[in-house]
Amino acid sequence: MPANLPPPYFRAEERFRQAKTPEDKITALREMFAIMPKHKGTDHLQADIKRRIAQLTREAQQKPHIGRADSKDHVDREGAGQVALVGAPNSGKSSIVAAVTHAHAKVADFPFSTFDAMPGMMPFEDIQIQLIDLPPLSETYTPSWVYNIIRTTDLIMLTVDLSVEAPEEQILTLMGFLEEAHISLTGEDVKEDFDASVLTKKALFVGTKSDADGAGDRYSELNELYGEEFRIVPVSVRSGTNVEGMKRAIFDGLNVVRIYTKMPRKKPDMALPYVLPRGSTVLDVAQAIHRDFVGRLKYARIWGSEKYQGQQVQRDHVVADGDVIEVHM
Repeated sequence: MPANLPPPYFRAEERFRQAKTPEDKITALREMFAIMPKHKGTDHLQADIKRRIAQLTREAQQKPHIGRADSKDHVDREGAGQVALVGAPNSGKSSIVAAVTHAHAKVADFPFSTFDAMPGMMPFEDIQIQLIDLPPLSETYTPSWVYNIIRTTDLIMLTVDLSVEAPEEQILTLMGFLEEAHISLTGEDVKEDFDASVLTKKALFVGTKSDADGAGDRYSELNELYGEEFRIVPVSVRSGTNVEGMKRAIFDGLNVVRIYTKMPRKKPDMALPYVLPRGSTVLDVAQAIHRDFVGRLKYARIWGSEKYQGQQVQRDHVVADGDVIEVHM
C-alpha cells in the first residue's frame, strides 16, 4: 500500500534535515508523525519515526540543561503535597497534567513526547496540589533523575492506559522498572521500611482513557487483580469523566488534613487552611501557626462534626479534616 504522504509532511521532513539540536529534530519528527496518514502503508514509517524520537529523546536527556527541571534531582515541593505521575510511553500522563493544572504539558498521540520534569499546580477545593509529569519509564531509556524524583515525592500516581489490551501487563512492567531501582509500591500509608535496601512508596493507580471501547471491562479486570491492595480510579480527560473523583483520590492518597483557625469572638478564616499530616494534634496546629505558640498553648476550642461545636480540647487532641481550631494561650 503506498504511503501517499501530503506536501506538509515533506516540508516538516525538510525542517528535520535542517535542525541542529535534538529538541528541534524531535519537534519536526512530531509534526511529521502527526501529519502522516495512519494506515498499513505507513506502519514502517511510523515505527521508524518513533524509533528516531526515542533515540533523540535519550540524547536530549543526556545533555546538561542549565536552569531546567531535568538538570537537578528534585523538583521543589509546593502546595499541600507533591505527586509524581509515573507511566509507560503514551499512557496519558501529560493529558492529565494539562487538563487539571495550568502547566503547558506537551500532549501528543505518540510516545516520548515528555522528556522534562513538568510540575503544575492542581486546585482541589481550597488548596493546591503539585503534580509532576515525568518522562515515561521505558526499557529504551529512563534517566536516573526520574527515579530520584519518584523516591522523594509524597505520592506516586501510576497511570495505566485502559484503551489497550492487557493493561495489567503495563503495571507489571512499570513495577519491574521500579524494582530495578529498588522502589516498591504499596496502596497503604508507609510507616516504616523494614528492608533498608528497598524504598516503599504509596501509590494510586489511575486508569486513563476510560471512555475507550472495552475500557470498562479492563478496569474491572484491574480491580480484580489489584483492587484489594491499591485504589484504582478510572478517568477520561477527553470527556471529563471522573476528573473530580481523581482529584479527590489524590487528596485522600496524600493522607493530609485541612485545619482552619479563628480568633476568639471572630469568624474563622476559611480561605487558607493549614495542611498537616493525618493524625496531627492541636499542639501540631499551634506549632504550624507559630512555633512560639507551642510553649504558651493552654487549650483549644474546636468546631468540626456535630460532635464538636466549640468544645474545649487538650493539646493532644487529634484533629480531623475540616476542623476549625481556636487556640488559647
